[in-house]
Amino acid sequence: MKRILTIAAVAICSISAMAQLKNASDATLNQIATANEKVKTIQCDFSRTQKMEFMTTPATSNGKFCYTKADKLSMAYSDGELFIINGETVSLGTKDGKSRNLKASNKHVEDLASTLLACMSGNVTSLEGTLKKTDNGAKQITYMIDVNYKMGRSKVKSLELKYDKSDFTLASLKLIEEDGSYTTYELKAKSLNKDIPEETYASQKNNRKK
Repeated sequence: MKRILTIAAVAICSISAMAQLKNASDATLNQIATANEKVKTIQCDFSRTQKMEFMTTPATSNGKFCYTKADKLSMAYSDGELFIINGETVSLGTKDGKSRNLKASNKHVEDLASTLLACMSGNVTSLEGTLKKTDNGAKQITYMIDVNYKMGRSKVKSLELKYDKSDFTLASLKLIEEDGSYTTYELKAKSLNKDIPEETYASQKNNRKK
């Protein structure tokens, strides 16, 4: 559950009102946004790597990732835990089959959905922060964005977004904290624009019936 709550923390630390990204004059931002207009669904494997200040080595977990434009996202961990956005509903599911609707208990969860879905849609300019650096590499475009997000007792000082140049979809999202701790979500072996069953974004119980 801790790994899922880390994602949910982005909701709490995220924007209270979506704003335009400062210094967003890089031409590649428009290129990414335009390319992602054609992307309706994404299915792939994903990994999560977390390195906290007290950890000697990073901890890694993985699972299956699904996204359906414009407001559905599922991260199904290999141990049975789930994080799901389905329209206005954001829920956490545990490996023992329990599910909790976050929106009922946290007024900032809507910001979580807005932030994650903005990254998936390529709408980087809607994020709150300041674009500090763009690295237009051979295979990926990397954006470093200065932010000031609260996440529990810590503060996220920057976001690192990477987009694959082959299709301009999101490749990874990294949250970097003031103390050097970080959490990285990496999308691998992506498949675009294939049908995703609606039950993928249903409750924990319904997912277990597949």
